[in-house]
Amino acid sequence: MHRAVTLCLVLAIVSITAVAPAEGRESRTASLLSNEHLNAIVTEASGSRAKDTVIALSTMHRVQASSGFHDAAEYVAARARELGLSEVAIERFPADGKTTFGTFRSYFGWEAESGVLTETGPRARTVADYSTMRVALADYSNDADVTADLVDVGDGLADKDYAGREVKDRLVLAGGNVAGVHREAVEKRGAAGIVSYQQNQPSGWSGDYADNVRWGHLSPYNLQNRFAFMVSLREARELRSRLAGGESIRMRAVVRARMKPSHFEVVTATIPGSDPAAGEILYTCHLCHQKPGANDNASGAATILEDARLLARLIREGKLAQPRRTIRFLWPPEISGTACYLARHPEVASRTRAAIHMDMVGGDFERTKSVFHITRTPASLPSAVNDVAAVFGEHVIGASARFAAGERSVDAYVSPEGSKAQLVGEIAPHSMGSDHDVLQEGSYRIPTVYLNDWPDVFIHTDNDTPANIDSTKLRRVAIVGAATGYVLAAAGPDDAQDIALEVYARGAIRQGEALKRALEFGARGPVTVERFHDARNIVEQAGRIEREALLSILSLTSDSGSAARTIASLVSGVEARTRADVAVVQRYVPIPAAQTSEPAGANLVPKRAPTVVGPMSVYYYDYIEDKLGASPGGDGRIQYEILNLVDGRRSARAIREILAGAYGPVEVETVVEYLRVLEKAGVVRLE
Repeated sequence: MHRAVTLCLVLAIVSITAVAPAEGRESRTASLLSNEHLNAIVTEASGSRAKDTVIALSTMHRVQASSGFHDAAEYVAARARELGLSEVAIERFPADGKTTFGTFRSYFGWEAESGVLTETGPRARTVADYSTMRVALADYSNDADVTADLVDVGDGLADKDYAGREVKDRLVLAGGNVAGVHREAVEKRGAAGIVSYQQNQPSGWSGDYADNVRWGHLSPYNLQNRFAFMVSLREARELRSRLAGGESIRMRAVVRARMKPSHFEVVTATIPGSDPAAGEILYTCHLCHQKPGANDNASGAATILEDARLLARLIREGKLAQPRRTIRFLWPPEISGTACYLARHPEVASRTRAAIHMDMVGGDFERTKSVFHITRTPASLPSAVNDVAAVFGEHVIGASARFAAGERSVDAYVSPEGSKAQLVGEIAPHSMGSDHDVLQEGSYRIPTVYLNDWPDVFIHTDNDTPANIDSTKLRRVAIVGAATGYVLAAAGPDDAQDIALEVYARGAIRQGEALKRALEFGARGPVTVERFHDARNIVEQAGRIEREALLSILSLTSDSGSAARTIASLVSGVEARTRADVAVVQRYVPIPAAQTSEPAGANLVPKRAPTVVGPMSVYYYDYIEDKLGASPGGDGRIQYEILNLVDGRRSARAIREILAGAYGPVEVETVVEYLRVLEKAGVVRLE
């Protein structure tokens, strides 16, 4: 058996090596793009221009469906027109708490005029003021004029936090999620309002930046919200200490703000392609967030604007050929705007071959601790776009390292106003948390390269300022984004063959890593049928991902000749390699004699309701919770992928195999349980 597998692998490799190489190709600095075209992009890319845009956007408090966001949208649209982009427009979608966009129900807009929190006794001082710090007042606070005593309720999220404390008509000092505190303290117990010191997302530096003031949000659906003021951890520690010492603290809160029907606004623009039938390539970001919101996400909005500028100019001047595919740019409010746009423009979604999404791409590592990630698509959506982006990401990261080591300077890609530091970055596995979740969801299936910084010790706070943004990093990311997008937009049959060879070569490394993981997994723990099965499944699923990534290249070419033959040969090579790896697992992982019965429901085949379009969770909104009255809980990424994998053919067992191969052990029962929830909510039908 093993000799037969080896023979198949050898024959596949022979057929691959027989593919005729493209003629006349020069030695390339980065594969997939000629030196002439790469140099044109590098020469034109400007981190300084991008940072100027970051600075401009950072002056606006860009809350979704607010006048501040409108100002930012008008600014970007005006710049897009100046740059000569086509079809520049600001599309508006109702934000009224009732209009639905697929699985997303819109929420209300918000306008704030002022908000001041003062201590009136025993000291007289201003504690927080919206006029000098926009994050001082939590989004979706409403009018108030309250003078009351302050009560410390700890996190303020559980009954125990309120035991023995009277909070009715008082202000509560709390560290938990401010919307959750509002439910517990205000809605359930009658508190007058909140003084919050909610902290930022957990990281290795949590608690080290005591002067950060977190951007807070009450529910955008609740017109009866009271208010919340946000204070730093340092301020909260002092207040807690004084209250614990028996001091009585009295405060006055005056708020002029209101929730009201408004509109989500999405800025759009294009660079036309030469072939309307070839589809589109999409650049996205999110334009919203607090003032200043420099890295999150003025940096992403500014960098795709820079990519739009440089690509439009190079194409206009003939330094880059007009791409086959139209390149579309979107600047929406985060997640909600993307959900609105795709729900109202299914024709754009169906034409889009791939997307490049930028959310936080400019953080100076020494200041923000931000590591740059080029994040791969999920296991439910294997794609060649991952390796196209990896080619240019690895080139730029490697060039910065060589420059830092003093080896060469030609590829440094330094901005005159930026640092000379090495770009700290990596090619990363799939992760969630931004608009790419909507794009890649099973309703749309747009493979998306997600460029992002993580962590960042200042995002969502008053200290996310332009001073923390490195124009050199913006330039480097702009080069990665422009080169990746242009290759995808311009690709024809010859380019498709080059991309296929790149995917196959990189896939060989990934399949080798999967085999190593399978052998390590099989060697751990008790000898069971399940452990042997999962070890084999790891290499089988790795092969599936590589096969589907190669086949995804066919969406970039209508050629049925050499490119298609190359892809078919490489797919055969992947299949042969997979068989060989399975043979290794079968030889070296113990196979127990005992068999186990199939769990109940494993053979159920889910079929998605065609009228339910979009993800189950969109920003503040949970579709299942709205339909059933409660959220199912559990691992959000696994649940996201379960629904993505529903295609009317896969059984619960088959879905489980894909998830376990990519993300680690997953029980069939977990899949079936979530499918039952989806069935109850009317999202799927189980057959």
